[in-house]
Amino acid sequence: SLAVLVRGINVLCITRRKPSELKLPPAMRTFRGGELPMEHVEFYRRRVGQKYRVPGYLATSFSERVAYGFLYNKFAEGKTPVKWIVEMDPRGRDDAVFKCKQVNFVDTNTLGEEEFLFAPYSVFTVLSVTMPASGKPTATYPVVIELQAAIDNRDEPTDLPLSPWS
Repeated sequence: SLAVLVRGINVLCITRRKPSELKLPPAMRTFRGGELPMEHVEFYRRRVGQKYRVPGYLATSFSERVAYGFLYNKFAEGKTPVKWIVEMDPRGRDDAVFKCKQVNFVDTNTLGEEEFLFAPYSVFTVLSVTMPASGKPTATYPVVIELQAAIDNRDEPTDLPLSPWS
């Protein structure tokens, strides 16, 4: 059933592994490319410095190039391109106390993708929202949203706003 599948994926995202088994992004930063309808950009702009939750899984990549491939495809479809940059506490590389607890590396067998998958209802703080100088996002100059991933969702308020799009 679907519930069994979702439970299995969630266990993958939050399973605690030995530090020697962890695969972390080189700069403790991941990327996501896609689309963001302009009416939802304001949700992020109004929340700079504030936290929110993403109600579904959030797939990111170690590779900015992979993210650009996704956002370019959305732009080619006539959608507003967006690039998310997700920062994690750099202390988490060497200290499990600061490792992001609700994300894990997923081997998709897609060359170069190196996917980092966040569990549903993961918490993020909006660091910045950058619109292109022209005001019209393109594949070269997309909307850029920088986020900070929470270290542990269990330490965050349960009543945070939910993102309308991710």
